[in-house]
Amino acid sequence: MFKLKKGNFNLFENRNFIKLWLSQVLSQPASHMLNFILAIRVFQLSGSSFFVSVLVSLVSIPPIIFSSMAGVLADSMNRKYILITSNLLRAIVVAAFILYGHSYYAILFFAFLISTISQFFGPAETSSIPTLAKRENLFSANSLFLFTLYTSFLIGYSLAGPLLSLFGENIYFLLILSYLLATLMDILLPPLNYHLKDTEAIGKNIRNGFKVMWDKLKEGIIYIKGFPLLLITVLQFSFIFSAERAVIALIPEFATNILNFNISQIGYFLIAPVGLGALMGAISANRMKEKFSKRKIINIGIMVAAITLTLLPLYEVLARQAHLFSYSFVFYWALIGYLGLMAFLSGLADVVIIVTAQTMLHEATQHEKRGRVFGNLTMFMNLVGLPLILLVGFLATRYSVSKIIMVLGIVTIIVSALSWMVNKRKLDPLYN
Repeated sequence: MFKLKKGNFNLFENRNFIKLWLSQVLSQPASHMLNFILAIRVFQLSGSSFFVSVLVSLVSIPPIIFSSMAGVLADSMNRKYILITSNLLRAIVVAAFILYGHSYYAILFFAFLISTISQFFGPAETSSIPTLAKRENLFSANSLFLFTLYTSFLIGYSLAGPLLSLFGENIYFLLILSYLLATLMDILLPPLNYHLKDTEAIGKNIRNGFKVMWDKLKEGIIYIKGFPLLLITVLQFSFIFSAERAVIALIPEFATNILNFNISQIGYFLIAPVGLGALMGAISANRMKEKFSKRKIINIGIMVAAITLTLLPLYEVLARQAHLFSYSFVFYWALIGYLGLMAFLSGLADVVIIVTAQTMLHEATQHEKRGRVFGNLTMFMNLVGLPLILLVGFLATRYSVSKIIMVLGIVTIIVSALSWMVNKRKLDPLYN
């Protein structure tokens, strides 16, 4: 988590860095808000969790296809132009929702398009931080961007429901304004082309990038397969990511048909606790590393996630007992508290797993192979997630959403048990 220290004030005196940070502050909450709105709109238009799962799947495809090439472009072009173009294009795509937002087929297409654009924004933004921040402030700069990322999730998903209820489809204009203001911040940045040592043709770089990307991809896969620590961590990471995406696809139906929430209540009682849990997870992971090995922390996180997923559907069972309490006000809020607790623990567990696994992969991977390992991780997570998300969406058309979530919880319990079984000292970098 980002902690403000005396030396960090130099960051806020760096006007160019602040412009880049404000670009993130303006664009990230808008992106999270848009993701939530699109999931709700697709469910409202189709009445099916399957189409929501298709939406989540389509958003997961661009990282598989474009993430590596986006890195090549970020190293081959003026990054300022990439940032400007990305935010401007996202504003234009959101404007298209105003005209075509009544068709879920159009929403699916534009969601894929905006996810594709975002793949090019990320590497250009991240790569620009060392250019604008001084070396002694680099850790603080990265911490600030990470903190903003988590906070953006909390703000975007929590406010999306209330703002959608308040403004209706006019909320798209608010998102367009956010992206346009982010574009303005990018325009005010200095040239971000210091990494360009020559004027090689971009086309040549891209062609070479495809070949290099494929060769490095194969090397990364071979490297991961040769080390049990990396392979197990990548598998755990990928499963949790996939289960999380699958649950996201079920949230609209679970919240509206089982919890009887309106759009505003989804943000207040379901999404906000997840975001708060994510923030607490980042703090907890940092404190737990002093007492436990990283593998144990990951296993604890998986176990908490498993218990949470298994217990979450019990809300429906408990709600049926409302008549025994004469539908009392206290009983209702006790149920809301139970739901909020489950959502909070879910967000906490996910971030504990992700932060710890990512740190362990950093430590256990050779410096020159680190990029390939994380590139393969991103691709593998989305490849594993796609079929699971679609399967869960299809099953939701035939079975109760509560039962599907409980089955996901039981499967996660099995994964947790297997994780504890392989938690041997020889696989833990702390003992090597």
